[in-house]
Amino acid sequence: MAQVGVATIKDIERGKGNPALNTVKKILEVLGIELDYMVRQTI
Repeated sequence: MAQVGVATIKDIERGKGNPALNTVKKILEVLGIELDYMVRQTI
């Protein structure tokens, strides 16, 4: 749905990936999460 490769998702889940911001945005969009929300959670 996010048009991101399975290997990329696996790397992110394992903490080994360093995804581009555009990739993160695509994944969050599919999950229904706003990027602003994620950023606020880390501050």
